[in-house]
Amino acid sequence: MTDRNQERRHAFIELSDNEIEALIRPRFGSDALEQTTLLSGGRINSNYALSLKVEPFNAVLRLHARGQSTCRMERDILRNLEGQIPVAKVLHDGSDTTHPFLVLSWINGETLDHTLDQQCRNPAKLGSQVGEVLANIHQIEFPETGFFGHDLKVEKPFPSGKESFLSFVGPALEARAGKRLGPDRTEHLQEFSQWAAPLLDQLPKRACLVHSDFNPPNMMIHHGELAAVLDWEFAHAGTPLTDIANMLRPRAYQPTGFDDAFIAAYETAAGPLPPHWQSLSRILDLMAQIEMLDAPEERPSIFKWAIERVDDTIRFVESSFT
Repeated sequence: MTDRNQERRHAFIELSDNEIEALIRPRFGSDALEQTTLLSGGRINSNYALSLKVEPFNAVLRLHARGQSTCRMERDILRNLEGQIPVAKVLHDGSDTTHPFLVLSWINGETLDHTLDQQCRNPAKLGSQVGEVLANIHQIEFPETGFFGHDLKVEKPFPSGKESFLSFVGPALEARAGKRLGPDRTEHLQEFSQWAAPLLDQLPKRACLVHSDFNPPNMMIHHGELAAVLDWEFAHAGTPLTDIANMLRPRAYQPTGFDDAFIAAYETAAGPLPPHWQSLSRILDLMAQIEMLDAPEERPSIFKWAIERVDDTIRFVESSFT
């Protein structure tokens, strides 16, 4: 399974051209809309490509399915990162409306997964760019780990290390995730978690900006350069290894040369990763797989991939420490 063919978690929000024109009228005026196209990417939000009769002539309408607070958080991140990190520009803010939305600048190019899938000539160059940009993202620090509230203040702190891992995984394994894993796998994973979770206390005690969905479908490439990092709705203050684990998940289209260059560039810009970072990052990434398995929706291909990833992670980590 690749990131780009995961089943959607929320149905597309389908709007007519008249409804879209009403949303963007305060920013672009009457009769500014020429054409709309519902974009197929993403698993939660709905994105429309907008052709406009006025500048900037092309834009994206991003309809948030998870409410106003998530929309405002993404707006605040994009505004804060503008000029520091390649991101889309917020052209219009509709985060306080009944159906929260943002109008974002159009980014030319294609997503990184498609670039790599076409066997691009220099995957190492792209890996280096992505690693350097991620290091710059992680330079933005916060006083504690947690979820963002108003003005990117950490309003919902959560623990780090062992406590965070066990408090998340334990309840999920007693609910839907455990049922989907089956009794034998669940018991094995519970035993593994009790052994592996204390290893996370080795991580440096720092909280930085974490994208939390940092993978090729969320990177835009234009003329061989990283043009934008997209989709910040899961961002929080946490450990850098969360993003590194996400980017290094196995993908058929992602060559080793990309991964090696990504890590080398990241360490050049941010400093050496901690000892055993490969195992620690994969332990952290188990929380993402467990979250997938605990979802209320039935998503068979995702569940199959997540179970395979759980098995592979346990084998990898156990072999690394024996």
